[in-house]
Order: sequence, then C-alpha cells, then structure tokens
Amino acid sequence: MRGVIYVDILFFVNALIGYFLLRGAALLAGRIAADWRIFLGAAAAGLSSLLLLLPPLPQWLMWGAKIGSAVLIVFASFPVHNVRGFLKCCFWYVFLNIALSGAVFAATYYGAAQNVSTNNLSVYFNVSPLLLIGCIAGVYLAVQLCAWAFGRPQQVRTIPFTARFEDGCVQGLALVDTGFSVRDPITGTPAFLLSFPAVRGALPPGLLRALALYFDDGAMETGGMPLRLIPTKTAAGTRALPAVRVRELVLEADGAPRRYTGVCAVFTPEPLADGGFCAIVPAEGGVCGA
Repeated sequence: MRGVIYVDILFFVNALIGYFLLRGAALLAGRIAADWRIFLGAAAAGLSSLLLLLPPLPQWLMWGAKIGSAVLIVFASFPVHNVRGFLKCCFWYVFLNIALSGAVFAATYYGAAQNVSTNNLSVYFNVSPLLLIGCIAGVYLAVQLCAWAFGRPQQVRTIPFTARFEDGCVQGLALVDTGFSVRDPITGTPAFLLSFPAVRGALPPGLLRALALYFDDGAMETGGMPLRLIPTKTAAGTRALPAVRVRELVLEADGAPRRYTGVCAVFTPEPLADGGFCAIVPAEGGVCGA
C-alpha cells in the first residue's frame, strides 16, 4: 500500500537536510560560503527531492539526474575557483548524504518503517520529524566533533585583485595569508607574490621578456625593465626572486576596493597551490601597513 506524500513537506524537509549537510561539507572541505549561497543550495536540494514524484526513468537517466542534481546543489552553494576544490565539496556533500542515510536506516532498523516509497533512485521513509531531526543533528554533531578532535581544515580566503603596471595590468584571485610578510630589505617597500606561469599571458611585453630571461637563463636584462631581487621564503626555501614596483594594487576585500601604491610585485616561477589563485597578499597590516 503506497503512502501519501505531501509535496510541501517533502520540499521543506529535504531543504532543511540539505542546509545542514552543506554546512557540514563546508566545514570538512575548509570552504567559506555566503549564507545566501547555502540557502540557495538548500532550496536546490529540496527541489531535487521531487525526483521521487516523476514517472519511472531509465537507469542511465536516473543516475544522470542524481549526479547532476548533486553537482548543481554544490555549484549553487560554493564559489568555484578550481576543479579540485569543487570536487572536494562534491565528495563531502555526497559522503554526508550517505552517512545520513545510514543513520536513518540504523534508527529504523529495530522498528517497522511505514509507507516506504521508492522511485528514480530515491527512497522516502515516512518517519517522525523528531527521528529525522535527531539523525540530522547526529551527523552534524559527528562532523563538529571530528573538527574539534582533529582540527578544522584551513579555510582558504581568496579575494579578487588587480595589479596595474605602467603599461598593463594583471587580474585574478589572491590568497590572503596571515603568515606572508615580504619587504624589500633596502627600501622597506611591502610586497606581494605573483605566480609567473599563471600571469605571464597578461604581463606587459617588456616585463614578460625580462622575467623570462631571468627564469630561463638566470640573467638580468641591462637597460630594460628595472627589476630588483628580494629575498623571499617559499616552499622551495629562501631565495632571491625578481620584483618590480607596481603603479597600483587594488584588493576587492569585503565588497569595497582598497587601493595601494608603492608596492612591489615579487614573481615566483612555480604555480601557487592547486592553481585556485595566482597571487598571495599579506593580511591586514602587511601591504595595508605601507
């Protein structure tokens, strides 16, 4: 005997589940997401539950719909900076969904689950709201306990930036690093780090030629772009890296552009992390203290 499913309850209950699962996924993936994006993802999770009400679909279409809905939910909830970070969020969201399913199955194992409905790879248990809320709370509490016991993943904060040179500019995302502090040892000029492979296509021709000559041959161009060498501590150790003074650095922090002059751009020949950003800027008090 099939039970009666109320669409409004189905939507709101699954939206509530999605909200807490997305919060847990953000914590495990070390991501920062705006509240409005999490609410948007939760609404998408509520809508995805309506797959249960569709006519039976072919197997390949059912799997495509389930995978596609999960990807869309994560895409709506988190800003996408790179494929690796996006897939990490997808993994933790799916993992927590599986964990919640296991918790509900475990909670109903010793009792009779009434009015079970299955369709299109979706299973609907007519369980009491208190049981469902308890399962959600249990999974979320387990995530919080893991974060407390083993430490929270480092949350990566990136902001848009624009570095303007005399005859061109570079734009992209910059990592805000509280441990980054580099200055010209002679003039005391504050600096930020740029990945040469990531930004070379946007560099002015003269600067591109001078940096390519230095990184390829270890030679400084005479009579060309006025580069300076600044000792910089990176993952590869402390070494002298080429730098040039920028005309202006603009950081889009907290929705308000902050402009800095008299700042040096230091170039490194390696990509930064997983390619999700192409620059590293110091937190408040570094560049901002210039």
